[in-house]
Amino acid sequence: MTSVLLWFARAFVSSLICLLLGYFGIRGIAYITTEINEFGKIREDPIATSLFVSGFVVFAGLVIYGSMVNPFFLGQNVLIGAYFNLERLLIVVMSFAVSLLFGWLFYIVFAKLRLFGIDLDNVNKSPIAVGIFMFSYEVFLGLIMYASLVLPLG
Repeated sequence: MTSVLLWFARAFVSSLICLLLGYFGIRGIAYITTEINEFGKIREDPIATSLFVSGFVVFAGLVIYGSMVNPFFLGQNVLIGAYFNLERLLIVVMSFAVSLLFGWLFYIVFAKLRLFGIDLDNVNKSPIAVGIFMFSYEVFLGLIMYASLVLPLG
């Protein structure tokens, strides 16, 4: 029973760290997409709000599942070196940074370069469009975090 409780404690702490990174990622996309007023627009419509919250629930589900499968904490020893997997944490932090980089690149491609003839900043005209945009970003971020949690280390 102690091993099971330790496993859940490890998964809980791993999930909290990833959810905190996700919070920063979601706040960070608002700084990257300067022409889109994500949080102001989402508040204008209940459907947009529910899309945003739904995206966060999907993100949290992916993080919690990844943390349950492979938390940062692997050993049974209580010593920090054996207890906390710094490699896994580094991979998760790097994945978080990569997701922000890709978020910025996607914004550049769609909003500034208009390679597909689409102006991403047009989503700012509709709260529901902003909600869908944020939902998609949260799912994207969740998949990146999940992959970093279950990536085999060797």
